[in-house]
Amino acid sequence: MNDETRCRVCGGNQATLCDTTDHGNQEHWLCERCGKFMVPGLESKTALSRLTDEQLVKLSGWVFERNREGSVPEVSKEVVGRVVNRPLPPLSERLDRLLLEAVRGHKRFGQQLHFKARHFLATTYSLEVNELNWLVDALVDQGLVKVVTTSNTKEITPDGYRKIDELRRRTKPSSKAFVAMSFDKGMHDVFIKGLQKGIEDAGYDGVRVDKTEHIDRIDDQIIALIRESAFIVADFTGHRGGVYFEAGFALGLGLPVIWTCRKSDMKDLHFDIRQYNTIDWTGPKDLAERLQHRIEATLGKGPYASLASEP
Repeated sequence: MNDETRCRVCGGNQATLCDTTDHGNQEHWLCERCGKFMVPGLESKTALSRLTDEQLVKLSGWVFERNREGSVPEVSKEVVGRVVNRPLPPLSERLDRLLLEAVRGHKRFGQQLHFKARHFLATTYSLEVNELNWLVDALVDQGLVKVVTTSNTKEITPDGYRKIDELRRRTKPSSKAFVAMSFDKGMHDVFIKGLQKGIEDAGYDGVRVDKTEHIDRIDDQIIALIRESAFIVADFTGHRGGVYFEAGFALGLGLPVIWTCRKSDMKDLHFDIRQYNTIDWTGPKDLAERLQHRIEATLGKGPYASLASEP
């Protein structure tokens, strides 16, 4: 199946419904703006159909980011509700994203740019072309991009390349938070209503290796996900050896680790862990609230700060 149709995420007509699985319930899409994504089930399709243009912009940007991180996201009803309630990234971040996307794939200095590809709309969270053009003009005003008068195209300036070098040297911004925990069935609600909710309420995406599609060895995938994360949450309920390893690996990378454990299990924590300020929770709701506050105190309110916070 390769049907040209309107994208379920951004509403653009330059999209392809590549395939359907699960008796037609799960759709696999490729959009020139958003990238690749999956839509599982009627509830997800209904949720998407009710979004405003501004909400679709946020979702399109989110899908594009996941593609740039190397994953094909599933746009479920829960994901839709979470993403569209986030504020837009701040202006400075949108300009940085535009500059980094502009140089992607360049093999030499001075290559000319047109900024006409639809994925520039997604990476900058732009509602329409006029907004994207305003952001391009802002890069020109900052001296990071210049107009080539003979062809009316754009070119990155030496100051622009220096800015790109600076951005690439920084720690890669990430919206991911890796969750290390017991996979026992009794911990299902603890993850969904506690750990994942607290992480999402703080503005991040909680990822767990058994919830991620991959074809690699499980240990390779764990290491890759931790490397891609802004921080990890390590829950020691049940005292699984893997959680201790994953927390130690993250510490070795210099990533923040937030420690949690069910109160009744605290007495059995390994002595190396007891020195850390561990959230001793009693139930998922208690865990979600305290975890959100701890994340915000440690890292701030996610990578999606409000435009109003810009000076």
